[in-house]
Order: sequence, then C-alpha cells, then structure tokens
Amino acid sequence: MDAHGWLKRFLPCLLIGLLSWCSSASALNTLSITPEHDYYSLNEASAFWHTSTPLTLRDVLTQANAFQQVDSSSALHFGYTQSDTWLTTRLHNASPRPATWMVKFEYPFLDHVTLYTLREQFSDVQQSGSAVPIAERALAHRQAVFPISLAGGETVTLYSHVKAAGSKVLNYSLMTPDAFYTQNDRHNFWLATYFGMLLALGLYNLLLFFGLKERVFLYYSLFSFGFTLAILTFNGIGTLMFWSFLGEQTARLVAIGFTFASAMATLFAQSFLNTWRYCPRWHRLLSWFRAVCWLALAAAVLLPIQLALRLMDVIGFSASLLLLICGVFCSWRRVPSARLFVAAWSIFLLGAAVFALRNMSVLPANFVTLHGIQIGSAIEMLLLSFALAARFNKLKWQKERAQANTVAMLKKQEAALEAKVAARTQALEQLANHDMLTGLLNRHGLVRYAEAALAHRNSQQDPLALIMCDLDRFKPINDQYGHEAGDFVLQQVAKRLEHLAREGDHCARFGGDEFILLLEHVQQPHLIDDICSRITQAISAPIKLPSGALVQVGVSIGVSLSSDENSTLAHLLRDADHQMYADKSRQTNRFYGYGSA
Repeated sequence: MDAHGWLKRFLPCLLIGLLSWCSSASALNTLSITPEHDYYSLNEASAFWHTSTPLTLRDVLTQANAFQQVDSSSALHFGYTQSDTWLTTRLHNASPRPATWMVKFEYPFLDHVTLYTLREQFSDVQQSGSAVPIAERALAHRQAVFPISLAGGETVTLYSHVKAAGSKVLNYSLMTPDAFYTQNDRHNFWLATYFGMLLALGLYNLLLFFGLKERVFLYYSLFSFGFTLAILTFNGIGTLMFWSFLGEQTARLVAIGFTFASAMATLFAQSFLNTWRYCPRWHRLLSWFRAVCWLALAAAVLLPIQLALRLMDVIGFSASLLLLICGVFCSWRRVPSARLFVAAWSIFLLGAAVFALRNMSVLPANFVTLHGIQIGSAIEMLLLSFALAARFNKLKWQKERAQANTVAMLKKQEAALEAKVAARTQALEQLANHDMLTGLLNRHGLVRYAEAALAHRNSQQDPLALIMCDLDRFKPINDQYGHEAGDFVLQQVAKRLEHLAREGDHCARFGGDEFILLLEHVQQPHLIDDICSRITQAISAPIKLPSGALVQVGVSIGVSLSSDENSTLAHLLRDADHQMYADKSRQTNRFYGYGSA
C-alpha cells in the first residue's frame, strides 16, 4: 500500500480518535480500572444524549456538547421514548498488564445495542440486543454483553447506541470475565429454578384439570403459560434459546403474553373465588374487564410495538388493582379461600404493578423494580400452589363425601327396596294363602299348612284332627238381607272360630259357607267333642247385622282323624265331608229364627 492510501485510511480514524478524546475530555471524568477490582458501575461515569433522528458515530462526535452528565443511577431510566439514546464513558486501564473486561447492560429487554470502542488508532464495533440474531451478537447471551480488551495503561472511550421499543433502563457495568461468569452461573441457577417452578406448576395444574375436570386448574395453567411466555421473552432466555428469528417482533411477544395472562387471571379469580355465586356484581365486572383484555390482546398483535407495550402496562396494572380489590372484598364477605387468594395474589399483583409503573417511569429503576414481577410471581406461585392444593384436598374430600353419601343413599334405598319387596312378598303371600273376606286360610293356605302338619304327625306320631263346618240356613239370610249381610255373617263366624281355636290350630274358609279347623297334638279324644260342642254353641249364637236385625245360623260338623302314616289331606277332607253330611241329614228339622233387635 502506498503512502497516499495509508494516509487516506489513517486520517479518518485519527480524526475520530481526536474528536472523541477532545469531547470526552471536556465532558467526562476518566474511570480508572484495574483487574484487581472485578466490578465497576459505569452509570455515574457516563453521559447520555437522546436523538430523534438516526445518526452515525461521526455525527455524534460532532455533537459532544449535547451529552449530559449522569448524576445518579436512576438518571439512566428513561421509560418509553421514541428517540434513540447514546451513552458515552471513558476508561483507563491503570494496570501495566493487558486485561479483558465485559461490558454488561443489566436490562435484558433492549432491542439493539451497539458498542463503539474508540482508541487512538482505530475503533471496534460490536452489536447485541434482544432483536439481534444470536450469530450477530458480540456474545451469545440473554443480555447485551460486550467483551473489550485494554492494553496496559490504555485509555479508551465507549459510545453505546441503544434502540428499544420498550422501556429504556440503561444501567450498565464493567466486570472481569471471572466475575461475569460467576455471576452468570448464579443468575442462571436462579432463573432455571424460577422457570422450572413455573413449568412444573403449569403442567401439574393442567394434569389436575384432566384428572378432576375442574376448570380452575385449566385457567391457572393458561395464566401460567401466558406469563411464562412473556417473562421468558422479557428475560432474554426465550430469544436466546427459541425465537431469535423473530427479530424486531420479539418485543411483541411480551405484550401478547402479559395481556393474555391478565385475561386468564380474571377467569382464574372468578372460578377460584366462585364470584358468580358469592359476588355477582364483581363477576359481571370481571367479565367486562376480560372482554377489554381480549380487545387489548388483538391490539397487541396489530398496533406498533411500543403502543402495544404501553397498552400492556395499562392492562397489567388495571388487572392488578382490580383483582386485588376483588380479593379483598371477597375476603370481607368471607368467601371460602378468599384470604389465601389475597395473600398469594396480592404479592404477585404488587410485583406486576411495580413492573408496569417502572416501565412508565413512575418508579425508579433498581433491583426491586427491575425484578419485582419475578420476585412477586415466585412467591405468588408458591403461596397459590398451597391454595390450589387446599382446593384439591377440598374437592377430594367433597368427592369422597359425595361417594359416601351416594353409598349410604344406595344402601338406604336398597334397604327400603328390600322392605318393600318383603312387604310385597308378604302381601302376595297373604293373598295367595288367605281368604279375602274373612282373613282365614283359603284352600291353598290350608293345603300348605296341612302338608306341614301331616309331615310333623308322621315324624312325632302326634294325632291330627280335621273339623269341617257347614253353615245351615245361611242362604235365606242372603236372600232376605242381601249379600252384604251374608258376608257380614261369614266374617262373624270366622272370628268365632278363630276365638275357639287353640294356639297352633289353623282355621280356613274352604268355600262358600264351609269352614275347616285343623287341630294338631290331639292327645285326648274327648277334646274333639268339647271343641265341636263349643263350635256349635258359638256359631248358633245370634248375630246382629249392621242394619240392627238379629239372625241365627246353625252348623253341621264332620270330624276326621289321621289314622296312619298314609293319611293325606284328601282322605281327611273326604271323611270329614261324609260325617258332616251325615250330621246335616240328622238335623233336618232344625229351626232358626230371624227378627229385629
């Protein structure tokens, strides 16, 4: 290369270096650094300048007097601004040995950060930021980080050009590589723990939803998903690992995620607090606010990014305030689980409010406001997990109680059904074995008891007797007083027979006006004559009809005894029937009177 070409390349660099040195010397104090001290804050050693038009470094060097000295760390918190921001600071390596340093911007949500390192002979240019592809960043990191090397005793001037659609929090520092990577490992550990907790709680509640079919767990999972999406992007981890290809649209994910989380938070609060049941007015208000959230979500997709982020802050702050007041009101109304909800949710909402107010420059930028939403959400997730666990246990207890009540009800119904079946069986048995008019055994019932009595007689050799009674002069009563009177007479005769029967004897209406008395354990033969005599006296006694008339019937009696083991009911009936007709033929001249009482 000839001298002319060398001068053509050297003179611009020399001019830039001289301009930089002059402007820096007039505006800045030089920060002296040594490797023995591993951390330096660059905030108060810097000056800043806002410009609404894109400028090159050469243009900026000509406007050195426009820079303003930073008087405190909070002075580098600019909130939402349309203009670009330039920072400058001057460094001097006080050590005779060369050293490498890391310039790190604390706030990860910066779209483009360009670092110019001006030296005496040349300058270095490095790029980073959340909207810059990973391959083009000075260091593949979630934050804007730039390595710089200084020779022993070298002095350099740093110019940082920052473009961001979101809030500009431009706190930055200088660290040794060892200190940087040690801090980075510590931060990565806590971030991994934090996001692991978010992921675990989200998946756990999703599984609970599939298992229990309770929508409150689904709403919490969706809220956790939207919040995790936004906070991953905000912290730079999502861009670093998953969606760096989005470029300028990366910041839009933060607005979409937080707005979606606000909408799902209202659904979760309504379901968790049962506002539709306990606080209908709050339920309607939250439903209206959720409709606003859905409109804001659509706007976050369509509006310019900075407007979408501003709208996100308003929605997030409004949701924080609204849900906190709703929780306090429900707690005052003694809504179940409301106090635990307020204790858990208010911490998160406080962090979200701090986050939103810091973005709008209402609050200063510091560790609490920078990481408030993460701190609040971490505590909220832990407390709310206890609330959901309590709800899960309550649902489990309610399910077990419902199952126990169902089993008890089924047992009760089963017992009632068994009682009804037994009663119906008894009623059917009564109908099958007893006469409807008199209540005595009918033919079927007589056969059943007679077979049992004959079997007992054969095994015990106890005498068995059957007495057949046929009423005399019963038909004239039917003819004169009607069948109702005849039925009344039959009922009275049946009662008199039952009164005469011994315990263990069986009375039956054999048909029409015929009655049977089955006697077991007839040890004394004269007992049968005594019973027949009493039957004749009892039946022949006058009967007063409901109409007041007195009637009287007679009775013809036949008796049969079981003579041997081959005796059957048919034999007994046949013998008793013969004797009964023989008795009736001997009493053809009986007279029965009728009259009124």
